[in-house]
Amino acid sequence: MRVCGKGLPPGAVLLLGSNLILLCFLFPLLLTIALLNSFPLTHWYESVWMGIRFASIGLLFSMVFYYHDLYNLQVLRSRKETAWRLLQATAITLLLLSLFYAVAPFLSPGRESIVILLLVASITILISRYLALPSRQERVLVIAAPEDFFPLQETIANSSEWNLRIVQFMDAQAALAEAAWGDSYDCVIVCGRQPHHPLLIEKLLQLKMQGLRIEDSSHFYERTTGRIGVEELPPEWFVFSSGFENGKKKRIIKRYMDVIFAVILLVPAFPLMLLTALLVWIESGPPILFRQERVGLYGHPFQIYKFRTMRPDRHGEQPQWASHQNHRITKLGRFLRKFRLDELPQIFNVLRGDMSLVGPRPEQPFFCQKLEAEIPYYNQRHSIPPGLTGWAQVRYHYGASIEESKRKLEYDLFYVKHLSVALDLAILVETVKVVLVGRGAK
Repeated sequence: MRVCGKGLPPGAVLLLGSNLILLCFLFPLLLTIALLNSFPLTHWYESVWMGIRFASIGLLFSMVFYYHDLYNLQVLRSRKETAWRLLQATAITLLLLSLFYAVAPFLSPGRESIVILLLVASITILISRYLALPSRQERVLVIAAPEDFFPLQETIANSSEWNLRIVQFMDAQAALAEAAWGDSYDCVIVCGRQPHHPLLIEKLLQLKMQGLRIEDSSHFYERTTGRIGVEELPPEWFVFSSGFENGKKKRIIKRYMDVIFAVILLVPAFPLMLLTALLVWIESGPPILFRQERVGLYGHPFQIYKFRTMRPDRHGEQPQWASHQNHRITKLGRFLRKFRLDELPQIFNVLRGDMSLVGPRPEQPFFCQKLEAEIPYYNQRHSIPPGLTGWAQVRYHYGASIEESKRKLEYDLFYVKHLSVALDLAILVETVKVVLVGRGAK
């Protein structure tokens, strides 16, 4: 199953789907029916209101579980980590409910009902964990040259949520000599930058018609990692591949979304921006804002705004990668960077049209020139407006080297290919989690 271009393991779909159905529909319905038998109500809408309150608690549990990665199959493989995160999620949910019902006690469905839903939520996670993690791994045959095999082997090893196991690796010549495949493998992944032998293609076609799944390594890489590999893809792949269709209609919709969400975000952010500005002024004095030239849409430069988090650099000093150990970062600046508060002024960049809410992060011209010379297809990230947040930001840490920038570009190209309203909304939801835990900042 794919969502916004990113493949979802069957276990993850089962885990999330079963939790939403049980916690937000089935158990709230059963609990409502049970209470109605004990406490008959005079109006039908009272029972509906009771069910909605139970379902809201179930939805809250699901959201807190999500933000604690309890729907992440890699996390659930560890019993100790699962138990610890479940304990944290339960405590936070109870705290949130207690605070909410202290303000609005008339909305509380009762302590006993909350305890029942709490037990149901915990048991649901533990049971569905075993159903979502099958013991049998999918057997994979890899057909590739040695230089293509090892990167794929690393990708599979780092994607344990897909439950794959390489049982054999062979080159194209050995694959042609292989006699029986059907009973030995569940999937065949074919790597290679050059056209394959016609006899190999014919054999793979026969196996596919017999029900064996055949997959190209580039599609496998994209589906499982949410990235597009840049090293082995020829330019014609981008031309003829599905996606990368970011026409005028899609851009207009994205711009309207940017303005609406930026205005909504500005309402709660403005008092926080005033407080942050005051703290920056108290700690290190003016200037409060930091301006820097960045590369925007189609390579056009613009001025980006941030709260100042560093002491001024020496005149003429060459730009450097961001680092945790940078001695120029102030104490307040370290906190602001950790929770992305220094980037709040960029809301005005979004309103001006320099940036989008979601897109590749804008880079300095110095680094763009350097990275374009080192990384293939790097300038393609400028085909859409840069973003305040993005797919690369929520999936990977800050790029502070050419190799890390290459990895971020793979995420950026995936976003450019699958650009959609649904993907933007998913990234915004994930951004909230990244900001709350302070992950990936420098």
